[in-house]
Amino acid sequence: GYATLDYVTRADSYNRFRVDELALLSYGEYERFSYMFSAEMKESYIKEWGAEESSTTDNRVSLERLYIDYRVNDSLNLRAGKFNTPAGYWNMEPINILRETSSTPYTSYLLFPRYSTGVEFNYSNRLYSDTDYSLVLQENRDLDDYYNNISVDRHYLFGVEHFFSDDFKMKANLGYFTTFDNEAYYYALLALSYETQKYQLLCEFGSRKNSKVFTVPYSFYLQGTWHINEEHDLVGRVESYKIDEGAFREEIIEVLGYVYRPAFPFNFKIEYRNHTYVNENQIRTSVSV
Repeated sequence: GYATLDYVTRADSYNRFRVDELALLSYGEYERFSYMFSAEMKESYIKEWGAEESSTTDNRVSLERLYIDYRVNDSLNLRAGKFNTPAGYWNMEPINILRETSSTPYTSYLLFPRYSTGVEFNYSNRLYSDTDYSLVLQENRDLDDYYNNISVDRHYLFGVEHFFSDDFKMKANLGYFTTFDNEAYYYALLALSYETQKYQLLCEFGSRKNSKVFTVPYSFYLQGTWHINEEHDLVGRVESYKIDEGAFREEIIEVLGYVYRPAFPFNFKIEYRNHTYVNENQIRTSVSV
């Protein structure tokens, strides 16, 4: 398992300490089968102070992931259960310890449900093709509605990923989902990843619409990481998004961060986030183990 604590201080004098994640993991495999189980207490303790003070405790245990994989043959894999939605690259790394920043780009929250409960088909045959294909089918509610950014009862996703080299790959996703209140949305996402021993570049760009208008006309981020050595990373990210549904919001955010990993699985992160809305400028630190 793992645990994450974080602290945020903002320009408007808001401060927050949080026990962000307490997770238990289990996984294993047998012949053609494998499984993954992850249960988590999310934001189990929050202490806020500044203009006002408050503290909350939540001991709810949520089901983050629970799925079974079956390797049909060397090319086709079938997954059933609750799993990370295979859209883009950021959302495929669910554990904070392994990410470059404590904060998550808005692209991963605004466009699609971060988790799917259904089946996923994945086709990959590197002997004959540098292109992989995936298909997600969901015709039901989430196994745990509480632990998802969007509550859906239907979700379809098609993905194509092409590997240009060992370092460079690109993915395109087209998706559709419906929410509990019968709203239907379509989304598209294009992502690329370039990584060498010293550097990593991640970029994702997408949009979301309902039957009439683009509710998220665009959401984008570009992130670069310099692996100074095995213990130290420097990270820079710029992101931008526009929301035309509900409360209008349009923003550009710049992030500068540092990661210290003295020994696996411990890490320390600190980042400065510069927002269009200056009162939200903040310094964020986190410790994960």
